[in-house]
Amino acid sequence: MRLLIILVAAALVVATIGDCFFAVDQTEFVIVKRFGDPIRTLIEPGLRIKYPWPIDTLVRFDNRLMVLENPGPDEPAKEYLTQDEQAGIGKNVMVTAFTCWRIKPNAEAVRIFLETMGDRTSAEARLGDVVVSELGAALGCNDFSVLISTDETLRRWSEFMENIRERCKLRVEREYGIEIVDIRIQRLNFPDQNRRNVFDRMRAERDTIAARYRSEGEEQAARIRAKANRERDEILAEARKQATIVRGRADAEATAVYAQAHGQDPDFYEFLRTLQAYENSFDENTAAILSSDSEFLRLLNQTADSIKRKPVTPTDERTAPTSQPDQRE
Repeated sequence: MRLLIILVAAALVVATIGDCFFAVDQTEFVIVKRFGDPIRTLIEPGLRIKYPWPIDTLVRFDNRLMVLENPGPDEPAKEYLTQDEQAGIGKNVMVTAFTCWRIKPNAEAVRIFLETMGDRTSAEARLGDVVVSELGAALGCNDFSVLISTDETLRRWSEFMENIRERCKLRVEREYGIEIVDIRIQRLNFPDQNRRNVFDRMRAERDTIAARYRSEGEEQAARIRAKANRERDEILAEARKQATIVRGRADAEATAVYAQAHGQDPDFYEFLRTLQAYENSFDENTAAILSSDSEFLRLLNQTADSIKRKPVTPTDERTAPTSQPDQRE
């Protein structure tokens, strides 16, 4: 029994001494409470000493960055109204946001967190309420185009989220010892009952924009075609002008050549031109009815008269037919 008592006493002493030492991990903050009252806040990692339990007790908080989804994964997205939607122009929007937060890394903030929140569950519940209220207030003071718009001058997403973060930070940092690192919208959508109407309106707006682009394109195409036609007419007119000038010069040179030839031998020139006229006017299928004294037949008449006046030689008489005269002649 004496040995057993000694062993038990030794174990109690060792346990008591061991309980006086504790380690602060680099991922946590520790508050030392003596009889329930916080006396020390430890934010630096290392080995520390305290009175054994139940005199001193430890409260540990995670000092790492934590993510709060609002609403949670199993909860439906919250519905908000923007400024233009409150005026009856648009529809409600469903927003899912997430918040990156942590306990502010200083002794006073850790003590405030202990007194006001106590644990992570209570802190996230309160933080979620703050984010929802500030997000709803910010959406109610801005148009939907601030979040989503094809016009870059209207879209101010970064500024919008930065304002929400600053307002939430002012509310929770001083009152609850919580530091908000960032707030972002994870999903933005329309309610199911309004989604089809919104999409139809968006489609109609895109059709209007497309029609405007097509009309502008057709206008530009008409301008290009008109310019091309004008340039084509100018080129053709210039070509006709040059062709007329060339033909005029050629005709002038031809006339000069004809005049020079006519001046050298007018009779021969007239004879040659008459033969060319006959060649261009008659062929084997041509039938012409002209008076015998026509100027056009003058050369032919002269040729026929000369043939008739030609004397008949003895050779001709022997070769001529003797039965009866040729009726065709």
